[in-house]
Amino acid sequence: MKHRKTPEIIWIVVLVESGVPILVEAYRYEKVARRREHLLRAKMRENYDEAGIFEVKVGQKDPLG
Repeated sequence: MKHRKTPEIIWIVVLVESGVPILVEAYRYEKVARRREHLLRAKMRENYDEAGIFEVKVGQKDPLG
């Protein structure tokens, strides 16, 4: 029987200015990523820019293949 490795989760923070993605950063811990997103949001133009966090599972088998 094969042991399935639990996929590692990383957190991606993206900053978009005027519709253009200008920053992508990866974090091992969600808390650190959320703190970074908060700092980015404090400095951005609310009506033009956006910041977000995405959860990515590294090592997960391709669901399409």
